[in-house]
Amino acid sequence: MKKTLFLTAGLLLSMSVFANNTKTTLKRATVYFSGAELTHTANVNLAKGENSVTLEGLTPNIDINSLKININNSVMVASSEFTTDFLTEKKSSDYVKKLQDSIDFSTAEISRLTTAIKINTTSLELLRRGVETNLGGGVDGNNSFVRIGLTTAEIAQNLAFFKTRATSLEKSIVDDTRLKAEQEKTLSRLQNQIRQEQGKKGVNNGLLNLNLVASYATEATVTVTYFTSQASWTPFYDMIISDISKPVQLRGRSKVRQTTGIDWNRVNITLSTATPSKTKDAPVFSTWFLDFVQNNVALARRPAPVANTISYDREVSASMGFGSRADTAQPLYVVDGVPVEGNPNIDPSMIQNTEILRDASATAIYGSRAAGGVILITTKQMEDFVLAEERTTSTEFKIDLPYTIPGNGKEQIIDLRNFELKAEFKHYSAPKLDENVFLIADFKDWEKLNILSGMANITYEGTFVGQTFLNTAQTNQVLSVTLGTDNRVSVKRERLTDFSKVRTLSSNTEATLVYKITVKNNHGRPIKFTLKDQYPISNQSDIKVELLTKETTTPTFNIEETGVLTWDFDLAAGASREFRVAYTVRFPKNRKINLK
Repeated sequence: MKKTLFLTAGLLLSMSVFANNTKTTLKRATVYFSGAELTHTANVNLAKGENSVTLEGLTPNIDINSLKININNSVMVASSEFTTDFLTEKKSSDYVKKLQDSIDFSTAEISRLTTAIKINTTSLELLRRGVETNLGGGVDGNNSFVRIGLTTAEIAQNLAFFKTRATSLEKSIVDDTRLKAEQEKTLSRLQNQIRQEQGKKGVNNGLLNLNLVASYATEATVTVTYFTSQASWTPFYDMIISDISKPVQLRGRSKVRQTTGIDWNRVNITLSTATPSKTKDAPVFSTWFLDFVQNNVALARRPAPVANTISYDREVSASMGFGSRADTAQPLYVVDGVPVEGNPNIDPSMIQNTEILRDASATAIYGSRAAGGVILITTKQMEDFVLAEERTTSTEFKIDLPYTIPGNGKEQIIDLRNFELKAEFKHYSAPKLDENVFLIADFKDWEKLNILSGMANITYEGTFVGQTFLNTAQTNQVLSVTLGTDNRVSVKRERLTDFSKVRTLSSNTEATLVYKITVKNNHGRPIKFTLKDQYPISNQSDIKVELLTKETTTPTFNIEETGVLTWDFDLAAGASREFRVAYTVRFPKNRKINLK
């Protein structure tokens, strides 16, 4: 009987569930224009048989359908359940804790000052009533009485007492009111700051309950991947034009933000242009029924809808042939062209190239301080850590540097690739609309660089001139970007009254309008210019418009559908040119039209 009991107990123990709670570590984040795919890992100790494991540190905002779980060492996932821990509050950062402590202090001070003001105000009112009673009279129950027989000294004593106490109370009320107002301003600033630090960061914790079956006791690595909509990134650029004779520098950058409820601490980031969505079904046509239109609304039915460092001393000594003598001259380190004192101990992963100069070649450049040789170190730039990988339907930018992105929604700037663009610069003006002259950069073969659409901050000749949007989703072969206005080129459009006239012909009125446009180049170099103007187009049979080609300067293009005239020309330094536009408009004399 005892043997049977022991055997049963041992069997129950071998079948028991081994419980284990483990904190996960966020390893990778692939961020899309809208959403992100996060990958967590955790090491768990598993007993033979069934194990209950709870993984902590996940975002509570996940797409449950995207959840993927992988485990090594032949461990099977018997079941899984994702839940949210509403009871355990997340730990705040030290800075947020200090802010909260300051908020609590200010709140307590405001409460104390409010109470003090109330007490002093009540005391002042009671004092006033007491003095009035002593000097004048009062009511005792249902009987009124009047103080009589007070001497002059007693009256003076009452007044002096009232003045002293009232002055003290009034001063306290004024001081406390001022301090309260200051504390309220401080509290408002603190609350704004803590809201900014916390952002939309949730206080809840995502939990993944796993039921794992191990064939033997082992330590396994659990990898959890899921999609969350609480992250995004936006590309933008810094466009730098130092001189129109040089290529344009386009520095690719990105703004990354996330409100997943967890901080991404030293995570490998990949920025992707892919667009994850709930469905990937291709569209299918349904029948298109035509119907009558009422009130301009169609009634057609629609279907339902870096910690390590390295020392170069030993390697340098060996390569330069130096021994271990203490009087041996130490080499000079030059990092990115700048000499530094001593060994800079740069992280090897940050070094792009190392070159050693010896003897005369070193001293010829750096003088006597290079007697021990020179170590030229070139460090990596940000673009050296960014790998752009072309996929079938998207582009991925893999960043070989760990990044920390807080979960408070604040944008973090990450540099991407740099481009060098060859541009053709020209000046452009449409004085009928705006007499400013704009500098335009035309980029050809831009599509070969795989540039994404985004805002560009333009710096021209060292001055920030504004922003423009790079629309790389267009179908034009030339990408045109407006760089700003140029005040050194002037344009003036004026109506020539001597040539413009209005006359009546039978039942019609005929108006002849002539405009002169003057363009002047005040630069010390020649420029290319594109000038545009317009004549009206009629869609009424009673209104006739005719462009007077003899009086009009011959345009490069004339788009008759819109009436837009274009002149492309070169303008020498200091030169000017005149252009004329002339047209006639004939319309019924009893009607008015908009000729301006």
